[in-house]
Amino acid sequence: MKINYRFTFAWTEIRGSQLSALGLKVEPPDEPRPQTGGIGVGHVVEGAPGWSEACSLVRSWDGWATVTTEFTPSEVKAASHCALVVVHASGYPQPERDFSFREVTYDLSRRCSKCGEGAVKAAPFRVKKSLKWGRNAFLKLNWIEEACFMQTSVWNGHLSGLGVGVLPVEDPKGHRLDDIVQLGLGPAVPLSMDGARGISCEKCGRELYPWHDRGFFPSPIGPPDVPLFHSVQRFGVPHQAANAMIVSAEVVRAIKAAGLRGVELWPCVPPE
Repeated sequence: MKINYRFTFAWTEIRGSQLSALGLKVEPPDEPRPQTGGIGVGHVVEGAPGWSEACSLVRSWDGWATVTTEFTPSEVKAASHCALVVVHASGYPQPERDFSFREVTYDLSRRCSKCGEGAVKAAPFRVKKSLKWGRNAFLKLNWIEEACFMQTSVWNGHLSGLGVGVLPVEDPKGHRLDDIVQLGLGPAVPLSMDGARGISCEKCGRELYPWHDRGFFPSPIGPPDVPLFHSVQRFGVPHQAANAMIVSAEVVRAIKAAGLRGVELWPCVPPE
């Protein structure tokens, strides 16, 4: 695996030259701004020559770093389970004005006003038919991290035979759609967090874990013999968190064999 760093920083020619000299791939702003110079971008792999120095430099410039993990095909193939991370987003849950989809889709009686946790899905998501799929088989809605959608024909062709269940999806008027389904999350299973602790809400006490962005995904404890399940733990930030979706090796093979797009597959920690 490779841990990739993407730095963003206030651009100057000198800073760009400093990072280039350390071996980074550097991207200047498309349109430099007269006053600020715009935002530059640098890329480097963790552990590469110049990586540590680049981290220190960007930090001294009050820049930002985004970390992602790139797995080898063999690491994905060898995994008994993978986290299914939806990366293609289009559209919004309906009705979107004033976030009123919440009242339509969720039971909000136990929802915390501070962190947004505690809402329970009680009705199908409503979406517009104008969702943009492109060449993607999987899709999530903006504002919603906890739901994965597929076109019914793609689900039927590749995942339904493996036992991956689905939930209905409706149009904005509440009519069931035949061509879109939401993947069912399956049972809740705890993950081995290796001592990591979540951040508790000061009001309700519910815990949230940061988004997972480096290394193998936490492994499920006593995983059930089902194609898809979800974590007990919640990941994200207040008002934008979700349970992790975990799929079996059989589902991973089906996704890979068909070249289905729109998700990343994060191998769980291999058993010892």
